[in-house]
Formats: sequence, C-alpha cells, structure tokens
Amino acid sequence: MVPDHAHGLVNELMDGRISRGAFVGRALALGLTMGALAPILDLYDRSTAEAAGVTLNFLADSRSEFTKMMQLVPSFTKQTGIKIAMSQQQETPLRAKTGLELSAPSTNFDIIMTDFQLMRRYASAGVLEPMDTYLKGTTFKASDYQGPFLEALRYKGKLYGLPLYQDCNILMYRADIFEQLKLRVPDTMTDLQNVARAITAADKSKGMYGIALRGQRGMGVNEWTFPAFLEAFGGRYYKNYPKDLHPALDTPQAVAALTYYVNLIKSYAPPGAANYSYVEVQNDLIQGRASMIIDSATLGIRAEDPKQSPVAGKLGYALVPKGPGGRHPGFYTWAVVIPVHSQHKAAAAKFLAWLLSPQIAPQIGWSAPNQALNKVYNIPAYKGYSQSQPLITVMKQSLAIADPDYRPRVPQEDEVGTAISVAISNAIAGTQSPAQALKQANAQVTQIMHQAGYF
Repeated sequence: MVPDHAHGLVNELMDGRISRGAFVGRALALGLTMGALAPILDLYDRSTAEAAGVTLNFLADSRSEFTKMMQLVPSFTKQTGIKIAMSQQQETPLRAKTGLELSAPSTNFDIIMTDFQLMRRYASAGVLEPMDTYLKGTTFKASDYQGPFLEALRYKGKLYGLPLYQDCNILMYRADIFEQLKLRVPDTMTDLQNVARAITAADKSKGMYGIALRGQRGMGVNEWTFPAFLEAFGGRYYKNYPKDLHPALDTPQAVAALTYYVNLIKSYAPPGAANYSYVEVQNDLIQGRASMIIDSATLGIRAEDPKQSPVAGKLGYALVPKGPGGRHPGFYTWAVVIPVHSQHKAAAAKFLAWLLSPQIAPQIGWSAPNQALNKVYNIPAYKGYSQSQPLITVMKQSLAIADPDYRPRVPQEDEVGTAISVAISNAIAGTQSPAQALKQANAQVTQIMHQAGYF
C-alpha cells in the first residue's frame, strides 16, 4: 500500500506530469521500496501501452458542458496520447441507444453517459465493467465525493460508474420580479400556485408566465420533476419500497398531485409547455418567459452565465416547496460508465479520472466531486431581494435531505418511468383525466413488476 505522503507523486505519474524514471527516483527517496512500487508501475505500464494512439469513443447527450470539455481535451491528449471522439444525442434517444449498445455482443463505445437510475439494471446484466481496479493509481479519490452518490453507482460492492453531478431539483425564480411585485418565496405548494397565479396575471401581457415545468413524456423527463409533487402530496410509486413493490400510483394523494401539476402547466406556464424537456424549461427562464422553474440546479448555472443569459444575476434560489407529505428535492446524477466490451478500459478510466478531477471538473461545469460542487454553485445571492440565498447554500440544504430513491431504483425503472411519464403527458394533454391516467399507469406498472417476479 502506498503511504499517504506519496499519493501526490503517484498522481503526477499517472497524469503524465513526470516520467517513469523520475517517479522511481523520487519514490525511493521517500523511502518506498521497489516491491511497493511494482503494482503501481505495472498499472502505469499497462495503461501507457494501451493509451498510446488510442481514441476513446464517448456517447453522451448534447449538453453544453461537453463543448467546454472538448476545449480542454487537447491538454489531456498532450499528456497521455489519448484522444476523444464524441457522439451526442438528445436525452431520450440517448437512453434508447445506450440500451442497444450495451445489449449488443460488441460496441465501438468506450465511455457512455447514462442515467444513474439505470446503472443497476446494466450492472446486473453484466454489460458494464467494474471500475475499481482501473481507477487505482489514477487521480480518483472516493473521499472527494458525497457518499450517497458513489453508493448509488455501486452494485454488489463494486463501482460501475462515476457521477458527473451531485444534483437535485430546486426552485429557481426571478428575484427582481419578486421584488417588483412584492412577492414572498413560495414555501408550500399552496404558496407556489398563488405566486404563479399572481405573476401570470401581472405579466402575461408582457410574455412572462408564472412557472415553467417539464411536460414532455419520457423516463427522466417529466418523470424527473413530477415526483417532487407526488411525494409532497403524500403519494409514492410503490406501497412500501423496497419491501412491497405493489404500485400505489392511483391513490387519492397521487391523483391530487397530478391534478395540481397539470393545473400549474395549463394555467400558469407558457404555451407549449406540455412538450417541454429541461431544454425548453431552461430557455424560458433565460429568455424571460417564465419567472419560476422547478428543475435540476444545473439549469441555474447556465442561466447565470452572462455569455448566454440575459437574466444572469437576477435569479434567486430556494428549496422545493413542501406539501402535506413534506419536502422532496430529488436526487440525481448522470453517470459515466465503461461498457464491458470496450477495448480500451484502462485508458477510459484514466480519462474519467481526469475529467472528474477537482482541477478539471469545475472548469467544465460538473458538480462532482465536492470541490467542483463548491466552485460551480458558488453564486452569490441577488442583493436586490431580501429573501435571496446563495445557490450553494440552497444546494447543500437540498442534498442534505435528498433521497437516492426519490425515484425508486429498481432495474425496471426504464419501463416504470416511461409508463408514469405517459400518464403525466396524457393528463396534461387532456386525453385522460389525472385519475384515469394514473389508473392506467398503475395497471401497467403492476404488470411490469409482476413479470419481473416481485409478486
């Protein structure tokens, strides 16, 4: 085992900042033996041999952080010889392509960005490569992450992915408009509806609506924000997760939650919100078409970028509102995984350790590891509104109560989440009432879970 005082030296070797010979000389001077150095040098030699001339194929979605990443990749390539080729798709097609690539007998992709909700499904199917061995000797440190985010990416004790974000959903609002209209930050679901109504009434003629929320169907699309409302009203996916996985989607509490969610979108959101993903929600906030959103905190980071956002510096942040069932801010990360059929696993792990290092991650805009969380979300409070709080404060308060099973992590979450998302979409479109839509979803999820052998 390498002593603590030598970890920095090992990182320099693995990052390509010192030569192999220089490393051995300095390590011996620190009192390490060649026996202790042997496994490190073996891993370095294998990684270096594999990396020479390697191009890693990376499948991901189209978020702007990857543009920033690719601007930094040349320095990594100069150090290691490893090149990166990106293939990007929108969120829902990405999930579909990921399933196809991982289930095939071979794949050209060495790294895939996937929803952490699906990691257990893929790990249990044996289509992901455990990362533990490959991360040894890289800059990766488990202590740099909040424990629940790494635990969410473990299966049977092995680490199968790294988190890009340490994220949850929060309430983001136009603090300047709240000040102008003398509004208080909503603390309850009743408050949220009243404020959305007041802003829509005051500013709809100017093209400003009270709130924007996801309406577009898709597991992890509208199904990402809705559980904050479902659970606030006392609803849940299952009767008693994880002991009793009989669905509970058609309870009075669940129907009340969906009725409320539909009313917010139909009465106080911009036209077209029934088809909104995070992209449209984010754009409405940035372009001044919505005064509030409840969504991933990462959207606030982009809205605070003065290069792309006219509302930068005018935003406020708060915990998601509570209801009779409490306050539920969600828990989420996109993860990066290595397919079991990748031909460049050591090189892929080396790249991911670099990508999520405390030095690189904040430059890209990830919120993992912890050092990145503190830097990325370190946005000061808007000074023109007395209730404003710094974003990092709201993030840490939210993460302290966030539940990794905000959307219960079962291997069937893809099918379950899709069924729920269709119910939300149908209720917003008016083709079914909330009660009818949830009754149908409950029947579908019952069949899914029964076929999976849970009851």
